[in-house]
Amino acid sequence: NSIIIENDQQYETVDFAAKVKPLEEMSREDILKAIQDAGIVGMGGAGFPTHVKLSPKNPDSIDYIIVNGSECEPYLTSDYRRMLEEPQKVIDGLKCILALFDNAKGILAVEDNKPDCIKLLKNLTKDEPRITVKGLKTKYPQGAERQLIYATTGRMINSDMLPADAGCIVDNVDTLVAINSAVRENKPLMQRIVTVTGDAIADPRNFRVRIGTNYHELIDEAGGFKEEPAKIINGGPMMGFALFHLDVPTTKTASALLCLTRDDVSEAEEGPCINCGRCVEVCPGRIVPSKLASYAARGDK
Repeated sequence: NSIIIENDQQYETVDFAAKVKPLEEMSREDILKAIQDAGIVGMGGAGFPTHVKLSPKNPDSIDYIIVNGSECEPYLTSDYRRMLEEPQKVIDGLKCILALFDNAKGILAVEDNKPDCIKLLKNLTKDEPRITVKGLKTKYPQGAERQLIYATTGRMINSDMLPADAGCIVDNVDTLVAINSAVRENKPLMQRIVTVTGDAIADPRNFRVRIGTNYHELIDEAGGFKEEPAKIINGGPMMGFALFHLDVPTTKTASALLCLTRDDVSEAEEGPCINCGRCVEVCPGRIVPSKLASYAARGDK
């Protein structure tokens, strides 16, 4: 569901900076209110209100603020470009969160398939005693909260726990940039970076778009379709969901538009399970996928 607003094509704005206070003069309540008023949510896909996430029951128990820069989904590159082109905004956003938690340290977590990004962030934070950059092994789902927390801190959380229960808070790269704009510039969340890609796209690229922009416009800006897509996915190929048409607006959690000429998954033929156990070994959730497949085949809930 969406509200359709007629565009007057004027793009007039207000002077957001008129009410800005320096970060050093802002109280914890001031910072959280700025984040809430800006309408910031988790922009990695969850969409959970950020001011709520940053208000744990016991702030003194938070030891780590982890910036999720792993971007482990195939095809997606929006966070990577953000960290390369506007790294200081990411770092300044992290500093805004660290101002809320006196005992916490910041970790910029980036997969090791982005060595240029890791090098740049390390250089910019070399004089920041509360911030470290950690290169992580490139694998899926490295960006999932449980896996990311374990990879960066060695702490494990189960399904009954929240990250705050393990002394951690995890936020996406784009969320950090939005926090920086809200706290330091008093700007609401009005835009984000969206990856438009896939083998059906003529000119794949990343776009900085206003939230609410129609997907048709993004496809046109990317050169249109060079081939008719077999599947269009809102998000990445692992966690995204298929779209049946493009008359859909971008949202705060719209990280990508993936247009594929072949649906490899639906075309693949299912083979017999030989009970080798490899699916159990590699499963990040520590479940038994072979049993789940058997239950699904029988419709057993």
